[in-house]
Amino acid sequence: MNIPVLSSDGKSSSTISIDSEVTQDSFNNGIVHEITTMELAGMRAGTSSTKTRGEVSGGGKKPYRQKGTGRARQGSSRAPQWRGGAIIFGPRPRNYFYKQPSKKVLKALREALLVRVSENKVSIIPNLESETLKTKKFVDLLKKYHTNPGYQNILIISEELDENTWLSSRNIPGLTILPSTAVTALYMVFTDVVLVAEDSREWLQQLLKG
Repeated sequence: MNIPVLSSDGKSSSTISIDSEVTQDSFNNGIVHEITTMELAGMRAGTSSTKTRGEVSGGGKKPYRQKGTGRARQGSSRAPQWRGGAIIFGPRPRNYFYKQPSKKVLKALREALLVRVSENKVSIIPNLESETLKTKKFVDLLKKYHTNPGYQNILIISEELDENTWLSSRNIPGLTILPSTAVTALYMVFTDVVLVAEDSREWLQQLLKG
């Protein structure tokens, strides 16, 4: 597999050869599923909540007398069997986050990235340097790299991001710019095109070597 190295005008100047034959059918989808599930779990708000018996207001008075009515004895109208009463075993605020081994996380990222390479969806581009704050100029730059801004999920991996680049790119739908340390398998799964800046080229080569 080869990764094209694009020049500033979008033309391929050279390629990086990757010694791997991973495809959509042969990659380790089990480990990618495990890690992406972990990441999605960590993103959950966990704010669902129901009231227990001690939290429901009212119910201080005994609904009716203990004996002589022919009905079951009741101590509170806020018991779970009553309308407007408490919820037993309902959802409570919780943290869904859990961790997987770091080597497993890295392997999942590598597997997902190799699939994108096999689909010719990964390219190396020059470092991002925007001389203007115009979003249109940045969109035109992305189009040179064979992307369709606004209609594709585009991931740009770059170690350095100047203020002009950030301001001119922040309103483009589907565009994400991250340093290599923040890239995870989940981003690879949900992205259509991966552009790796020159300052992250060494990271890419080291990761794909395994």
